Amino acid sequence: MSPKNFSYMFPAYPIICIIATILALIPLTTHWLAGNIGAVALSLWIVGGNIMAAVNTIVWHGNLNNPHPVWGDICQAYFSVMNFGLSAGTLYVQYTLWKVARNRRLFVSPREKRRQKLWAVFFCYGIPLIFVVLHYIVQGHRYDLVEDLGPTPTAYPTPLTYVLYFIWDPIFCLIAIGLSIHTYSILYRHGRTMEKVFISSKKNSEKKYYRLLGMTLLISLIHFPIVLGIMLYNAIKVPTQPWISWDDTHFDFNRINYLSREIVETIPDIVTISSISYWSIALCGYTYFFFFGTGTEARRQYRVALVAVCRRFGIELPERKEKEKKKTTRSTGGKRSWLDRLLGRRREGESFLSTIGDTSTGITFVRTFQRES
Repeated sequence: MSPKNFSYMFPAYPIICIIATILALIPLTTHWLAGNIGAVALSLWIVGGNIMAAVNTIVWHGNLNNPHPVWGDICQAYFSVMNFGLSAGTLYVQYTLWKVARNRRLFVSPREKRRQKLWAVFFCYGIPLIFVVLHYIVQGHRYDLVEDLGPTPTAYPTPLTYVLYFIWDPIFCLIAIGLSIHTYSILYRHGRTMEKVFISSKKNSEKKYYRLLGMTLLISLIHFPIVLGIMLYNAIKVPTQPWISWDDTHFDFNRINYLSREIVETIPDIVTISSISYWSIALCGYTYFFFFGTGTEARRQYRVALVAVCRRFGIELPERKEKEKKKTTRSTGGKRSWLDRLLGRRREGESFLSTIGDTSTGITFVRTFQRES
């Protein structure tokens, strides 16, 4: 039986969002120091959404008090473009990965790097800011305050709303999915050539490349049906009004609609649609951590941090026997399967590749180091 209101989300949902926030922040340091604009943007959009969702479901659990309406303005503005921010960031990262696979080269000139940086900032942050303005054009009032859920964005249902606001998110997701599929096909047809390109590069991180590729595809596959479903639901279930004028759309703009549990129970499908949208925010945080927080390089960073903390308390952890491990790995050999490529697993016996990224693309390319015990 589906829930009738949003009271079921407390306390499980804010706890899950807080955990997702922490997990999404763990890999952020590496991408930030490396200057991986695309990966950093995805992390920031996910972290911001989880923080706001957790705070709102705690503060407005079982009440409709609104002592600080400006917080609602901030939340509705962020949530109104967060989905598009994820779509734009995913599309940019996927385009970069596709470009690498198509050209089968990793190096770019300093001039190209500067241009790619500007495009990265524009795609990941500039375009979402433009959509804040576009959303304001079709925003009928300040926001809706839903009991147990908090402030939510609104849009006045006119044909212009779909043209300016709803349609672009599914389009960006669809383009990203198409580029991802095409990238996999290129890698399948030119796998040996790409392996030579990665191996010959002294600033190579094949593992990070495949992880970025898998993450962008998975986020797009999660995101696309949700935003498409929301758009179709509004087009079918919500009566579309004609666009008359700016004054008509923004009539009584400063009002805030308060939706109690009793009112929510009378609105068909609102709990199902909104629940899917909100739970996907937390899911994106766990997806980000799965691809970037569980790899070999991440575990190495965890150990470095743990050693540093233990030394503060006079505890010395035993050193890892890297040489013996490498000798054992070299003797086993082995060839990577398609699943290894998808998850970015290195073949047995392959040298360790670090994970500091190219400053303009969100892909990690650095010199190969051999550790000595």
